[in-house]
Amino acid sequence: MEQLTNTKALLDGTRPSETPVRDVGILPIKSDPARAWLRLNETSIPSLAPVKTKVTPNAAAAFDLLRSRVLRQARKDGIRRLAITSPTPGCGATTVTAALALSLARQIDLKIMVFDLNLRSPGLSAEFALSESVSRVSALGRVRREFDSSALRIGHNLALSLITDPEPNPAELLGTVRSKEFLKQIEHEFEPDLILIDLPPVLPHDDFVAAADLFDAALMIARADHSTVDQIDRAERLMSEQKPCLGVVMNACRFSNHPELGTQD
Repeated sequence: MEQLTNTKALLDGTRPSETPVRDVGILPIKSDPARAWLRLNETSIPSLAPVKTKVTPNAAAAFDLLRSRVLRQARKDGIRRLAITSPTPGCGATTVTAALALSLARQIDLKIMVFDLNLRSPGLSAEFALSESVSRVSALGRVRREFDSSALRIGHNLALSLITDPEPNPAELLGTVRSKEFLKQIEHEFEPDLILIDLPPVLPHDDFVAAADLFDAALMIARADHSTVDQIDRAERLMSEQKPCLGVVMNACRFSNHPELGTQD
């Protein structure tokens, strides 16, 4: 069970080619996003997928509230890529990424993309129960065609780029110009309204800092029974040095008079 808490303005109420990614800097081909989305392999999320079983009715309402506030801030600040991270492992950031993506996709006028870039410990494929359907290597390290063949489409407006195996050098891959240009090409060709990026935790390694050029803003997931105040403060300071921090979602809080997220790691 979770409670939403924020520290910043977020909750103030207020055609396939084998061309390597490094060769796509000019983006010469006119975008046809409708056809691009149809190229992706369509699938469905099993009814017993962990992300579905973890999100209780109260949690669904809380995620819808988070969705509305994220969208409001994204439109206000021109945010197209939102990173979701945590101070340390075990805070539930991957579950929140999955549940927020499903909530966003229920708005039929939006096109949402999700990237598992927690290359040190990928977990989104397990949350969606799609481990047998996805690529075992990150599309960041491959040619452009690799995205079309490995990304999955849920319905007409949710695309998932998932992996199952850790990368041996995650920070080095996340920090390359090639990775930045890859996401730039995806945005040009598919024109998603919002990209969610599941990133590694902020504190244990330099992966988050290395990935700073891949996103516009970040949302931090802390866990009430796991994260310390010092960890949250240090992570938020480090995040804010890289890109804007929209706020903090406090996971595993128990307040009877507030909506709860109702997820477990």
